[in-house]
Amino acid sequence: MRQLLDGQFPEFSDCSLSLLGEGWDNAAWQVGGDWVFRFPRRQLGAELIRSELAVVPAIDDRLPAPVACPQRAGKPTSEYPWPFAGYPLISGVELCEAAPAADRRLALAEELGEFLRSLHSVLADEAISLGAPQDTFGRLNAERLSKQTSEHLAKAASQGIIDSPARWERLLGRLIPLCKLPETTCLVHGDLYSRHVIVDSPETDREGETRLVGIIDWGDLHAGDPSVDLACAWSLFDAAGRRRLLERYGNVPEESLSLARVRAISHSSVCAVYGREGKIPALEQACRDALLWLLED
Repeated sequence: MRQLLDGQFPEFSDCSLSLLGEGWDNAAWQVGGDWVFRFPRRQLGAELIRSELAVVPAIDDRLPAPVACPQRAGKPTSEYPWPFAGYPLISGVELCEAAPAADRRLALAEELGEFLRSLHSVLADEAISLGAPQDTFGRLNAERLSKQTSEHLAKAASQGIIDSPARWERLLGRLIPLCKLPETTCLVHGDLYSRHVIVDSPETDREGETRLVGIIDWGDLHAGDPSVDLACAWSLFDAAGRRRLLERYGNVPEESLSLARVRAISHSSVCAVYGREGKIPALEQACRDALLWLLED
């Protein structure tokens, strides 16, 4: 990584370099005190980086909170076959690490509702013209989500993360028939969960409320259905927080809410298992909380 940076961005040659973390698609390195560079670990990660580089700078100033906006575009070399990107560091902590109590998330819920309303105002035609792909992964295919979720709920139960899949299986059985078919209507983040929501640190006292600092990791952005992002109303908040978020966002049809809730069950079960197997206890606990909040109404 040092050779890549020194060769293409000599302004960082004297900066320290430390690994921040690794995900499915990318490795993130902190460069000095103010920058983060993300390096794809596989071809899919490279395609996601290209989407970020094309779209996020074009919409950055239209959003009501900071986002991880790439300001350096690295090129493939003979030793490293993929593009990479550099971003000004958004200082704060992941929501799952901060782990505020549900009653301290109400202001955050309102801020996320406003953020998503602004993001989803970028309509699909514009998003595609900027370079956003459409959803080719079936993120909101209810039948696929149901099968995937059953597998991960069973695994979560076998690992002791939840007691039994039964309550969530019954909920899925009620929700699946109510879901609409997903539509390509607007630009979506595509992977809005507790590791990609950056908040102020627990030590920061803002009248007892956790506040939004920024949204990171835009690799899954696409022109798609807003339900994929609205899933965060269930995966990040209890019933009171969810109402605050949806009130700020605006009217959402019931069939879209059902689809968002199915997505939240699926994503939370997948990430709960990932948190256990990847030894990320804060993520595992955040997803366990989410699964319980999903049963509230």
